[in-house]
Amino acid sequence: MDSDNLDTRMSTKGTAPRKYAIRAVVFQEDERLCAQCLEYNLVAQAKSLPKLCRALQQLIVGHVVVRLRHGQQPFRDLPRAPAKYWTMFRESRLALPAPMFKLGALRSHGVVVAPPQIRIAVPSVA
Repeated sequence: MDSDNLDTRMSTKGTAPRKYAIRAVVFQEDERLCAQCLEYNLVAQAKSLPKLCRALQQLIVGHVVVRLRHGQQPFRDLPRAPAKYWTMFRESRLALPAPMFKLGALRSHGVVVAPPQIRIAVPSVA
C-alpha cells in the first residue's frame, strides 16, 4: 500500500507522531506460514516467506489506515497475543531482517511503525 492510498484528512502535521513497535513470531501451520503479532493479536498467513512478509506489511498498514479514517487510534483496543506465542518468540534466536518491511508511508500521517522484530519459531517435535 503506498502513501497515495492514505487518507490525508487524518494527517497530524505539527504534532509528534504516534510510535508503535511490533514483534511477531513466524511458524508453520499445515501448508502455510503464519506471522503472529505479539503486542496486538493480529495474524497474517501466506504460502512463502516473501509473501508472508508482504501480507504482514499490508495487515499493519491496512489496520492503521482504517483506524485513522474512522478517527480511531491504531492498535488501541487490540488484545495481546496468547502466551504461547510470546514463549515461541522468546525461545527463538533466528530473526528476519528488518529491511524486508516498508512502513514509512504512515509517517506523513502522524504514525511511526518501526520495522517489526520477527523471529522464526523453533519447530515443534511431534
